[in-house]
Amino acid sequence: MKKIMYFIFLICGVSTAQLRESITGPQGVHTDVVLIEKDGQIMEQYFNREYTEYTPHLSWSMAKTISGFLIAQASEEYKFSLNDAVSKYIPEFKGTARIIDLLQMSSNINFTEDYFGIPVSSDVVKMLYLDGAEIGASEYVKRLPLRTGTNAGEHFFYSSGDTNLLMEILKKIINNDTTYENYPWKKIFKPLGIEQATFERDQKNVFIGSSYIYMKPRDYLKIGQLIIADGKWNGKQLIPEFYIKLLHTVAPGVEKQALSGSSSTRAYSVHATTNLPIVNRKIKSEYQDLPPDAIVLLGHQGQLLVASPSKKLVILRLATDKGSKFNRNTFFNAVKNRVSGDDKDAPLKEAAVENNSKGSLNLRDLFKVPALIRRYTAKEYCSCRFVVGRSHEACFADIALTMPMMPQINLESKKVTTKFFIGDAAAAEFTGQKFGCRLLN
Repeated sequence: MKKIMYFIFLICGVSTAQLRESITGPQGVHTDVVLIEKDGQIMEQYFNREYTEYTPHLSWSMAKTISGFLIAQASEEYKFSLNDAVSKYIPEFKGTARIIDLLQMSSNINFTEDYFGIPVSSDVVKMLYLDGAEIGASEYVKRLPLRTGTNAGEHFFYSSGDTNLLMEILKKIINNDTTYENYPWKKIFKPLGIEQATFERDQKNVFIGSSYIYMKPRDYLKIGQLIIADGKWNGKQLIPEFYIKLLHTVAPGVEKQALSGSSSTRAYSVHATTNLPIVNRKIKSEYQDLPPDAIVLLGHQGQLLVASPSKKLVILRLATDKGSKFNRNTFFNAVKNRVSGDDKDAPLKEAAVENNSKGSLNLRDLFKVPALIRRYTAKEYCSCRFVVGRSHEACFADIALTMPMMPQINLESKKVTTKFFIGDAAAAEFTGQKFGCRLLN
């Protein structure tokens, strides 16, 4: 009864029908948390589906911005340049990309980023759950071919592979396993007072910086607060000033061209999205109800963090959406009206739909579908139960949103195995709160 009353109380705190509607509908939109902070004060909060202010939530691609911060901090501590060639640190890499090109998603690596359906041909899926789960995420990326017809630094193509390559570069620059595995806590989490954070790793103990950070809702707000404060925290410049300037500057490759398969309107900077116009391509700010200086962090299944220094505004949405039915512009319009005190329903704009690159499907890939289902379920169920702490029923239901069928799940101690009636089993193991779960070979 107490849980029901707590949920009702939080819903009542959302004071406009427009904001409430943008959070709860349409079908397939599963909002877990919404926090809106203005001038340092929480003005709206919403929790649903067993999530509370104490429940960790998966970041998905919002992790990329934190990974970028780590690279910037390391560049000052270890005295390397973002203009250094990737091949300086990874000699087997054959491209001409620099570290800055990885940060700005213009590496020229022929990577596909597709999440819808059962995308066994998508490189992001192969990297996280299939080939890359066996050899390491960055190792998988290094083996991919380069694009033809364009050069590194001269385009924009959103790629989780670029981030995981950065995490290997960071490991090689630090050149000490203990220092590396503590680096996110030393440089980001502990300075911000984030007491519980999980950053998962691949088979080679390289951080999966593209996707796998878990934090509590108010700890995500601290990342927004750090952006609002231009990288300063408790009077100290935590994120280098040069990187904050890059964070608020549209990347040169974005100004030139967005390759097919990535959003043509996304004003990307360095592992984050700005709300600035893309001047050279004559594209206006993507989100007209957000301030131009807003930095936007986006993640799979509807993750969203917005930070506007000029408005002292942080907006957080954590979710487990099915598909892409959540309308960001509807939500931003509702937030704008709530913050301004204007309760009238303003005309709503359709959100820009981001195209996703499609890998070519072949017969060999079709045989990987059962393996993908087993591995994805093992990994996500392990993290859901042990890192997040949700019930079996809740974890099973969330995974089933994206699976055409569910395998058998067996939980023994800190290990999860999944299998169908025939075929091999997949397994994931919980390694502790700090590093969470990872697939076992």
